[in-house]
Amino acid sequence: MKLIQFLLLIILQTEFINCTIQQIQQCGVHCSEGLNCKAKSYLSLSPCKKQQDHNISTTINNVSLSTVMKCYEEKCSLNLKIVTLITLYDDIHGVVMCLNSAGMLGRCQIVTYPHKTTEHGKQVEVEYDCFSVRPGQDVFVTIKTAPNFCNNIFTQKYTIPECAHENIRKKVTECKTGELMYTVDDSRREITVRVLEAPEDKDYHLRLCLKDQICSGTGPHKLIKKQDLHRNESLVYSRALPCLCIEGWPATTNARRIQVCPFKNNVEELWSGVTYDHYTQALSWKPLCPVQAVVSLCHAVGPKICLDIGNVLLSSDRNTVIFSTVDPHPQLCMKFTTEAGFWIECPFTSEHFPLWDVNVVTKADQQWIEITSWFPASFSVGLCKMSNSTACELTEERPFLISVEKTKPAAVNLSKTTCSICIQVKRIDVQFAVEENRCNLQCSVWRVDQWSYSGGLHKYALPLAVCVLALVMAVLIGKVTLKASGWGHGKRKLDKTPSCRTTAETETLIHTVSEDMDTGLRLA
Repeated sequence: MKLIQFLLLIILQTEFINCTIQQIQQCGVHCSEGLNCKAKSYLSLSPCKKQQDHNISTTINNVSLSTVMKCYEEKCSLNLKIVTLITLYDDIHGVVMCLNSAGMLGRCQIVTYPHKTTEHGKQVEVEYDCFSVRPGQDVFVTIKTAPNFCNNIFTQKYTIPECAHENIRKKVTECKTGELMYTVDDSRREITVRVLEAPEDKDYHLRLCLKDQICSGTGPHKLIKKQDLHRNESLVYSRALPCLCIEGWPATTNARRIQVCPFKNNVEELWSGVTYDHYTQALSWKPLCPVQAVVSLCHAVGPKICLDIGNVLLSSDRNTVIFSTVDPHPQLCMKFTTEAGFWIECPFTSEHFPLWDVNVVTKADQQWIEITSWFPASFSVGLCKMSNSTACELTEERPFLISVEKTKPAAVNLSKTTCSICIQVKRIDVQFAVEENRCNLQCSVWRVDQWSYSGGLHKYALPLAVCVLALVMAVLIGKVTLKASGWGHGKRKLDKTPSCRTTAETETLIHTVSEDMDTGLRLA
């Protein structure tokens, strides 16, 4: 039912727009039945009065309002035509027609006719069509008797057709804005425009503008001389936005303007206006054109798959959308949803954004993960299992927390137990973040242990152990050499106990060296 009503409304509107408007050469007052009536300007501020003869019925009947076009040498203007039936009585000698509109003074005309020229109570038709009006204007019509009797007053609102009406647009001087024909050269970002059906005796303005409630210019406009209206003009644009329009108007005061928008279907151009503030870590988007869109954040896990992050949805028409403290991760994206569909914009895929990274390092029988960040950040590290192609469910209730300094790696050691496991890393010092999963581990399940270290400690652990071992061996060899050279022969006969103590010390020292070597290997 609603669909039928909607279709009928469209049909009625189309008929109203395309209906023919009567064209006249001269305006005036006309009365039927040979009644010699005249019209003149009228001004009366006196209130209405009660009618003495109660036998007199309503004087004003069957009022009809319409728009006519008064033309002279291809120049036309609009007038309001009023037609009404008047009942003639001896004490009523005329009818007053008034026109009022917002921002304009009221205008009145009184139509009079001679007394006793027709039968008492006879109805005659009175027509007046000299009230000048403008396209699209709302007017209020008042018709009353002269003298003004309170029971004989008619009022009605009437809207003058717009310039969109075909006859008015082509013939009324005020509505002649011209027609704009154009071609677009995408490679040169240039629009070639030609003006058709513009007023021939006027210069013409042409420019590019961004259309909102008004059309705001994007640069200087071009003034085309009236003798050059047949030539093509070129306009250069920077971005093919859907609200970028070509605007043209005749060089007259308060001239009406016409706009055509070559890129009105390029909605995807709007999503590139995403910005990120490195200091506040805020991600924002400001629509370059008015658009009804719902904006959300999502986690890109495939070419055409982007999972929503929570239930964070923000609507926008002209206002800026801001997401505070966002992790600038390549897989964190914005999703824009409109009536025409949805689009996904991933602003952090560029190398210009500071990022963090996680790597799995395997050496000998040991594995660990290294987290490197270009800014101070905090992370959660946990074990997870892939439940499907996109989700990795944590196997531990409480993941391990770690802080990373700027450009200084931090590590988490992994202790080997069983099989089929992934590592899940996520920033926790921001409001919006995505998980980073690493599943290229050896076939084992790993227990996460804390092991944070400064930049290159693991690189020097093994060389340090070797140096300590070499130093200890050098001390031992030195002592053996001194004994072999005969140093201390004068004390050889004292006792054998020192010799036994030396052997015990040697065993203790060797045991210490062995422990140091073992410690160095563990550090490595």
